[in-house]
Amino acid sequence: MTVTTDHTISQLFLLANAAQRADIVNRLLSNVSHEMVVSLAASIGDFGEDQHPQVTPEQTEQITPAQVEEIAATAEQHAPGVVEKVTAFFNDELARA
Repeated sequence: MTVTTDHTISQLFLLANAAQRADIVNRLLSNVSHEMVVSLAASIGDFGEDQHPQVTPEQTEQITPAQVEEIAATAEQHAPGVVEKVTAFFNDELARA
């Protein structure tokens, strides 16, 4: 697939395969508060220890693009620029696919 424009985080989530979706979410989760992690765990089930949560590719089937946007917004508050870095990385990944 040739990607000619940059995609938003939720668009990338929709275009990605399950492993890439998990990577997107996990990169964002590493920059959010414990409360956000707990909130997501309540909707998709447990996904690892509290200090280093890891969403599995299978669990990403239960995450909506709207939730990804919410996680991204929270991650951006905690680590300005993180969403730009994640989207740039995955836009490049899709362009190479």
